[in-house]
Amino acid sequence: MKNKNLLVILIIVVVVIVAFVVYFSINSVSKIENANVNEPMLIGGQKDAHGCLIAAGYSWCEPKQKCLRMWEEDCYGQDLIDLTAVFAKEHNQIPENVFITIMKNNENYFSGTIRIGAQEVEGGGFLVRKLENNWQIDYEGNGSIDCVKIKGLGYPEEVLEGYCD
Repeated sequence: MKNKNLLVILIIVVVVIVAFVVYFSINSVSKIENANVNEPMLIGGQKDAHGCLIAAGYSWCEPKQKCLRMWEEDCYGQDLIDLTAVFAKEHNQIPENVFITIMKNNENYFSGTIRIGAQEVEGGGFLVRKLENNWQIDYEGNGSIDCVKIKGLGYPEEVLEGYCD
């Protein structure tokens, strides 16, 4: 008799648990179905000043006036090609051995990183400006920088971020 009562109680508990699971599953599905499908699902929520989704790898490309992923689409195009050639000539290297990354630019002022030789070697930073379609290297390396001189050359504050803060 005790075994029958225990079995009945066990069956009732299992039925109640299954009922709760079914109820909450149906309720969750209906909430998802009722969600506004016009709202895009965002990866992370942080956006930069231009509305680019940082967590998704987007950053603002000034020359193209849009958000893009730098590894999917080149932002700087001809400027990157020209700068690579300038640094290759400066270091007596072929362009294939010069690795440039433009980090910031504002009109004709650029900052970024440079590596010469194998991609695994340590690189340095650079500050360059374009004067009448000619590139002027104002700083290259890892050492100290004369911020008074550099600021006197007209570099905008956002380009000097990380150099002369």
